[in-house]
Amino acid sequence: MTGHDPEAILERALAAADADEADAVVLVTDRNISRFANSTIHQNMSETTAELSLRVVVDGAFGLASTTVFDDDEIRRTADLAREAARLARPLPGFKGLYRQSEPPAVLETWDEATASIAPAEKARGLREVFDRGCRSSIEYAGSYTTSAMSVAAGNSHGVRRSCRATSADATLIAIHAEGSGYATRCARTAEGAGVTELGDESATKATMLLDARESFEPGRYEVILEPAAIAEVMDWMNMIAFSGQSFEDGSSFFVGNIGSQILSDSLTIADDATDPAFLPFPFDLEGFAKSRVALIERGVIRTPVVDKAWSDRLGIAPTGNAWHLGAPEHGSAFHLSIEPGSASREELIRSTERGVWVTRFNYVNGLLEPRTALMTGTTRDGTFLIRDGRIAGRLPNLRWTQSIVEALANVAGLTAERRAVGTWYNPFGGTIAPTLKIRDWNFTSG
Repeated sequence: MTGHDPEAILERALAAADADEADAVVLVTDRNISRFANSTIHQNMSETTAELSLRVVVDGAFGLASTTVFDDDEIRRTADLAREAARLARPLPGFKGLYRQSEPPAVLETWDEATASIAPAEKARGLREVFDRGCRSSIEYAGSYTTSAMSVAAGNSHGVRRSCRATSADATLIAIHAEGSGYATRCARTAEGAGVTELGDESATKATMLLDARESFEPGRYEVILEPAAIAEVMDWMNMIAFSGQSFEDGSSFFVGNIGSQILSDSLTIADDATDPAFLPFPFDLEGFAKSRVALIERGVIRTPVVDKAWSDRLGIAPTGNAWHLGAPEHGSAFHLSIEPGSASREELIRSTERGVWVTRFNYVNGLLEPRTALMTGTTRDGTFLIRDGRIAGRLPNLRWTQSIVEALANVAGLTAERRAVGTWYNPFGGTIAPTLKIRDWNFTSG
């Protein structure tokens, strides 16, 4: 980590705010990413960043300014910009003020010293082992392996103060064989938990399965076995078009008019859960609200969108603690999406399938076709297999699909007991933890 003291910077920023109310976030990140292709590391980048975001409230209107320089003059200039922006903005209807207090955050294990201090050479040695194993099967690898350590301080002019240090690791491996490809990914709090060697073996298996059993494909509706990477891609879109406070207010979310109604499978529960020790725990959101498990969908019943403080007041929704940027237009994002597991194994889901498709991941997804039904389109990639009479019968090409995710989540036919955490590019705090899902009547439009 850098020599910056986030808590000291936070105090200086709040002192400079000179407004009705103010809150601030200081985020310091030390990140190392190793990118590779053709089983060769072609880029190793280490980056240390530090940023202050200061938000002030003047007569019920918000103004936000940010800086990466922390001398007194720059912090005063940042505060002046935030105040000026607030004076030029319109008051937010219904806003009742920043948080004055909340429950103390849970005490969570968020830091791993070995991950924070891992050297690029050590990561390279782990990848070298994967590359050597792949070479024996005529496989080359592409992908990335990222480790990071961050320090966060958040607080406001009402005395709310929060701070945390957290580590994470995220690895994605694509195994490339002359006749096929395979994919595996995982994020974890620790480098050991990311399991690079295991991901290498998993992706290699997908790349070399059934190379001599190519199957043709007739478009139509099939049972589908979706692995966590595919589910996470869909959930990223759902977070934007269905779960956020903004999508609820503007009427584009299918939650509108359905709060308290069961419209999805009773085997499906989706929560925002930043306190799960098996995931990537984090104790508070960036407005300083203590995190707890918030059910968005509970046994198929729609419960609540996630909101920041302003949209909690505006919509009359109980606070959920989901501000992950002080100026975010979503007004609530679920950065720790958690789908509760079932009791099956992936093999049991496959054995129970007469005519289906096993999907490793999705690609080129467009989640904006029709947000009220969460109609999306995309393709499969890096491991798509035909299931016939309860067994994996052959390898398929990449397939195009167009599917309402609301309809799909009403057709959940099984979930595995095992779950996996999958990261995403825009979320430094969490991701999606999901089982493998079996869904009936998934619509494939071309092969």
